[in-house]
Amino acid sequence: MHQDSRHLIIGTAGHVDHGKTALVGTLTGIETDRLKEERERGLSIELGFAYFDLPDNTRAGIVDVPGHEKFIRNMLSGAYGMDIVLFVVDAKEGVQEQTLEHLAILDLLNISNGILVMTKSDLASREELEEATEMTQEMLVGTSLEGIPSVSVSSITGDGIDTLKQMIVEQVDLATEAQEHDGIPRLYIDRVFTVQGFGVVVTGTLIGGVVNRDQRMVLLPQGDVVRVRGIQVHNEPAHVAQAGQRTALNLSGTTAQNIQRGDVLCPIEFSSVTDNIDVSLQVLSSFPRMLEHWGRFRAYLGTREIFCRLILLVDEAILPGDSVQVQLRLEQPILTFRGDRIILRDFSAQHTVGGGEVINPFAPKHKRFTQETISTLAQWEEADDSQVVNAVLENSPTLCVEESYLYYYMPYSQAEVKNILNTLETEEKIIRWDKSGRTPLVSDASRTNGIIDKLLSSLANFHEKQPLLAGKNASQLSREIDVDEVGFEKLTEQLIKSKELVKDGNLLRLASHEIKFSEEESTAKETLEALFIDAGLNTPGFNELNTLLPEYTPQVLESTFYALLNLGQFIKTSDNFFIHRDVYEKIKDTLTKYLHENDTITVGEFRELAQTSRKYAVPFLEYCDSQNVTVRDGNVRRLSSRQT
Repeated sequence: MHQDSRHLIIGTAGHVDHGKTALVGTLTGIETDRLKEERERGLSIELGFAYFDLPDNTRAGIVDVPGHEKFIRNMLSGAYGMDIVLFVVDAKEGVQEQTLEHLAILDLLNISNGILVMTKSDLASREELEEATEMTQEMLVGTSLEGIPSVSVSSITGDGIDTLKQMIVEQVDLATEAQEHDGIPRLYIDRVFTVQGFGVVVTGTLIGGVVNRDQRMVLLPQGDVVRVRGIQVHNEPAHVAQAGQRTALNLSGTTAQNIQRGDVLCPIEFSSVTDNIDVSLQVLSSFPRMLEHWGRFRAYLGTREIFCRLILLVDEAILPGDSVQVQLRLEQPILTFRGDRIILRDFSAQHTVGGGEVINPFAPKHKRFTQETISTLAQWEEADDSQVVNAVLENSPTLCVEESYLYYYMPYSQAEVKNILNTLETEEKIIRWDKSGRTPLVSDASRTNGIIDKLLSSLANFHEKQPLLAGKNASQLSREIDVDEVGFEKLTEQLIKSKELVKDGNLLRLASHEIKFSEEESTAKETLEALFIDAGLNTPGFNELNTLLPEYTPQVLESTFYALLNLGQFIKTSDNFFIHRDVYEKIKDTLTKYLHENDTITVGEFRELAQTSRKYAVPFLEYCDSQNVTVRDGNVRRLSSRQT
């Protein structure tokens, strides 16, 4: 990104009354309290939010959250928007209780880019200032903010403010680009209101991508599809909002009453929400009690506060300071991605329990305390992208998974995810289906090949036991190898394409399979064929064969008869009416010749022509209709247009 288009979100943290609001006012020249009046006047999107330009032209937005509870609720969205934290400590008072809790939360959110700002330097002696700074730096040891630079400032005299601005520039240059500018755009809503003449406006810090004017998005968890009518960035209209920008969106397609703080806007293709997540949890040593199974807590993700139940899976109890994998059963569904940071507070909201990150956003229910569960959770926590894809595909209830689903586990840019999948495909770890189609699918190569082996083996076994049958019923085979409908369809399509399988109606067989007759069956075959050729159209029903040919067992007659049917030597003209193919061809030729000469034929005329009764004539003529040899026209038949 070019220097002049950089955007930066700065958050403030620290004990109440330690000078955060005054610091924001001095940095920006904006009294954040004034913004409340702006809101009453009209379209104010910057409540509690100001901005200023740094010496390198980077535009820096700064969030001022004065109250302690507001910090907990508002700044928990910090992982989704805060690039730098100004950790504010009063030079005279030093570290207080809230300072410690704010630090613990920043540490749990893994925010490592910050500046220690010692405020009110004009009220402290040099010794007091040095001692307070040293003690605070010691407090930061072992946290994500360990070693951050410090500066002392006075909002009254302006001392240190220019130095602070320059330090912010240096921190920006040092910072890794935490927010992907071409990842999945998400706006976790922190405010919603209606403006006369505009309609619904929502605000938040955009992460992970860009949002364009007129773009259609989905509002979650309610699932409303909305259109972005207008965008404002730092109080100015814009055509596009980028990751890292404090953004206001004017929406159509919903009402303010239907939106609440904590809802999230994202592209329509990412509208799957979850109420069961596996989390890697770090419990604070300062939390005053142990955690018990099914305890009720408050979880914070993005700007949402949500009640949940804690499912203990690895240990019977969790002690302060423990690091463990747990499951959270949420009371309302949320949108979340693997790697999202989450904070847990007790039910009364008095203490921060701990925090961590989502390791499986669509977690199944696990059996508690089994070695398999413990092992699975550990694998999920440590997995790299390749292993995550493998775990998702291996454990999916369906063989094929939509490519877009993998973004919940790899919320990166489209190019990056495609790159990962291309590599895995080259390494033959995954198989991709309909790659250029509307819904590309992916399956695990090992799992897929295992099912293919099972399918081919099942057919080989079937052919060995039933050598006279043309193939196995497809749905029966699908149930036997335990694969879902779409997965089975993809597999069989591929095997037919590679000429390993042949599909005949609803029957599947190995391409190498040929119907083989035993010596006794070969004799029965000749006898049956002779019987049906001699009978012409006046053939016996299947149930009469045992009486007509007592020299063969019912089993031999049945298997041989159906083999002839599968081979196409016998034709089924209707229920319980079968004729020999040679007879069909001969009578069909006679019928066709007759119609060429006479144009139409009645059932009675056909009975005379074929020397048969109505019982056999009607099924034969109806079969000819179905084969497009003839067409019925009232009481007569004519040649089909295909035959003329």
